[in-house]
Amino acid sequence: MASLSHAPRIDPDEVFRRLVLRTASETGEEFLHSLVQNIAAALQVAGAWVTEYVPAENKLRTLAFWMHGRLVEPFDYALSGTPCEPVICDRRFFAVEEGVFEQFPKDLSLNDWGAVSYLGVPLLDAGGHVLGHLGAFDTRPLAATPALEAIFSAFATRAAAEFLRLRAARELGAREAQLSGLVDSAMDAILVLDCEGAIARVNPAALRVFGCAEEDLQGEHFVDFLDQPSARRFTLFLDRLADPGSGDDALWVPQSLQALRWDHSVFPAEMTLSRFATHKAACFTVILRNVDERVDAARRIRELTEEAELLRAERRDALGPADMIGRSRCMRELFENIERVAPSGSTVLIHGETGTGKELVARAIHLRSARAKHALVKVNCAAIPAALMESEFFGHEKGAFTGATARREGRFALAHQGTLFLDEVGELSIDLQSKLLRVIQEGEYEPVGGNQTIKVDVRLVAATNRDLAAMVAKGQFREDLFFRLNVFPLNLPPLRERGDDIGALAQAFAERLAARMGRAVEPLEGTDAKLLRSYGWPGNVRELQNVIERAIILSRGTRLDLARAMPQTGGSTVEAEAPAEPGRARRILTARELREVEADNLRQAMESAGWRISGANGAASLLGLPPTTVSSRLKALGIRRPTA
Repeated sequence: MASLSHAPRIDPDEVFRRLVLRTASETGEEFLHSLVQNIAAALQVAGAWVTEYVPAENKLRTLAFWMHGRLVEPFDYALSGTPCEPVICDRRFFAVEEGVFEQFPKDLSLNDWGAVSYLGVPLLDAGGHVLGHLGAFDTRPLAATPALEAIFSAFATRAAAEFLRLRAARELGAREAQLSGLVDSAMDAILVLDCEGAIARVNPAALRVFGCAEEDLQGEHFVDFLDQPSARRFTLFLDRLADPGSGDDALWVPQSLQALRWDHSVFPAEMTLSRFATHKAACFTVILRNVDERVDAARRIRELTEEAELLRAERRDALGPADMIGRSRCMRELFENIERVAPSGSTVLIHGETGTGKELVARAIHLRSARAKHALVKVNCAAIPAALMESEFFGHEKGAFTGATARREGRFALAHQGTLFLDEVGELSIDLQSKLLRVIQEGEYEPVGGNQTIKVDVRLVAATNRDLAAMVAKGQFREDLFFRLNVFPLNLPPLRERGDDIGALAQAFAERLAARMGRAVEPLEGTDAKLLRSYGWPGNVRELQNVIERAIILSRGTRLDLARAMPQTGGSTVEAEAPAEPGRARRILTARELREVEADNLRQAMESAGWRISGANGAASLLGLPPTTVSSRLKALGIRRPTA
């Protein structure tokens, strides 16, 4: 064709020699970049490129593209309607010596590039599958001679090999990245040892377990991080795995091993040891776990289980906030005040005698506040020894004091964003009162034995049966703490001042407790209500609940036997006095005398039982009462085991 006279004259031998010389030392991406650059120069064409075929999307992705004297950034383009399509679909050399845009008008890129001629050859793997293609274009006609086709085919074979090398490297890199991600995110320490047992690689968990930096472990022998007996055992395991005749690829090493941290402190450990081959040499993987953490976790689970059981018991033994009963004027005023203060977030101080339901009020405030989705945490300040109170409030670090075998969160941390209920707050020592004041004022504290300041967001609800104002006057309670707690005081009336509420509460207790025991009881009658109101109830609502529970136990039918259960009749707990002689009336005991008689009898039962409440020989069995009733009466009467 006449127009081909404008085509550049090409010496095939010179082109082949130049391409071989310029690309012989290159591999991978460098080879592909060098190839397209040198093809364009040797053939004196405008552009040359190597592509990857993406069959799922029927498109090509450039791996290396040289055009008009520079490398072009990779891009994707659709295969359909381009001169590359016959190369890919027919897996053959294809050339358009001139008029390529007129032949493929849908390929607008050809027009943008000013392309006149095109030639291309497929990249094939060993199975004949198309990987991509090697192509060139020019702004002038290009003669597609057999010699040029041979050159393109030869370098397409080399380009296919380098492409497969790149793909394998990408896949290997992806697998290694995935493996590294799994290893680095593992909670257990993972160490890779060479054939001599030296540490070649570690994950972040290993650094935490051994308490050091990566460079401290790299190259060190693993046995140096074991005590001598453990090192000897580990070496035996290692030799066993290294022996091909043993048939073992992995071994489990039980927790009797003792490992050493960087600071030489010791911790119990268990591990798995496995062997793998690399470059014909045996290497080993150690997966090590600090058993202390598992022991701590098991202890924490036990603590949470016990705490949950205590909470369930409290829930069984107490009315919920939605069931607070009272129609007397004093209780209606209390309910109104609860509704007012609950959403405010203000600190509340609840005053009331023992057994009036201060915890129920605290729970009602919490559940009606914006913190209801978070925890309500209770601290009974009278039940915790003074020496442990600070740890109970603020937690402690491991080793902070004798017996602190693990780190523990305090009640303030547990109540973060929730409510902390301080029951019997008047029992706090002066020293702890000052630390509590700091938390209230600044919202921060330090755990016992720790130096890190922890921020906390807690609403305080405190309760007391003592006269804190009088304690302030005597110097027994900090005045500034009292004012901080007494932002919104709530006064719980004693049961003796609640009139008809006594009968309503008794009926509610009877229905709930009978259902729990699987019993049916009749509604209380007018004589029952009169009997209940005639008593002074020094133990308040808690004592009333105990009396009703005792009445259900003592009743043979569905009618409650309140006469036997009431404290002033002696009941099943004590006899008030010896039986009177015939014809002679017995002296009526006062409420205070009855309380003293009950306390003496209960104390005698506890002493006889060795101060055990439950069990076959416990005080509850001696008295014929449920253990929960005995516990409640001990608390109501203020009876405690004498100290040695």
